[in-house]
Amino acid sequence: MNYYIREKILTISFTFALIIGCGPSDGKLDAFKKPPTYLDSKVFVENGDTLMPARLEMFKDTLFVSYLGHHKIDVFTGNFVKSGSIFLVDPQPIFPTSFAVADSFIIASDHARKVVMIYGRDGSLKESFGYFPDGNTQLSPFDLTYYGGVLYLSDIGIGKILAISMADAAGITETGELVLDIPADDEMKLGFPACIYVTFEGRLFVGDAEESSVKVFTCDGQYIYDFDRVPAKNPFSPMGFAVDSKIDPSMQDVSSFDPSGIREMGRIHAVDPNNRSVHMFNPVGKYVSSYEPDEKMVKPSDIAIDSKSRKIYIADPRAKRIFIYEYEDI
Repeated sequence: MNYYIREKILTISFTFALIIGCGPSDGKLDAFKKPPTYLDSKVFVENGDTLMPARLEMFKDTLFVSYLGHHKIDVFTGNFVKSGSIFLVDPQPIFPTSFAVADSFIIASDHARKVVMIYGRDGSLKESFGYFPDGNTQLSPFDLTYYGGVLYLSDIGIGKILAISMADAAGITETGELVLDIPADDEMKLGFPACIYVTFEGRLFVGDAEESSVKVFTCDGQYIYDFDRVPAKNPFSPMGFAVDSKIDPSMQDVSSFDPSGIREMGRIHAVDPNNRSVHMFNPVGKYVSSYEPDEKMVKPSDIAIDSKSRKIYIADPRAKRIFIYEYEDI
């Protein structure tokens, strides 16, 4: 655990040491709050069957897409040019509840089978696990993400986020070792940790669909604060996060000390199927605005953002398509 913590550089005082400057012009604030513009939607048909895109990840200019009822992840370059598919078997098919992409492997959770699988980018099975270290208690994996050699996995059975080492470090950790559970406070439980996201400076966002909240934790599992409440008709039900490149003008006081670089982080987008919307927050969780989806959208389930092209992709398995938005340049 000590190795894991040392490798993370977040000091929470950095987050709150940011000093709000004299204030940007109304024009800059308006531009920051402006929702993205709807462009188009994409339908995927295979062997006469319209697929239901459910989970997305943007990794190095490449979009990865999984579908309900299919044991594969499709790989797309720009403008949805399909470059290949990764089939997930063990040898039985794995239907990914969530997945995360790294340079040489893909990690997928299958909540129905209560397993986590690690595959090479060619679909070859590398490793799998489905139990806690006691060897008796099964996982209840839901969402997952990968950052800095650590797999973060939401377990809806115990209401915790599990931090699992994905690297061997002689005498310290080995692949698959549970190094931390979050919240670190055993008295604090999460209702339904439906989605998770790790920022570049090491904070962990947890979307709790049962509590209608986004909770923020330090790298060692200490609770810090909640995002602002969302002014929505129905209870907020976060199901996916992504971050764009549009920085908050109210956080650009260059005289303040910001070793974490947090003020250069863009807006946080959170998919909310319960309100058929996407909500935006600034880097420290202050509510910015929401954008209403295209009328064809039914129940969005995930989001991915390509900061280079400023394209936003929103998966909706009920609508059987991916919706495409674009936000303005900085």
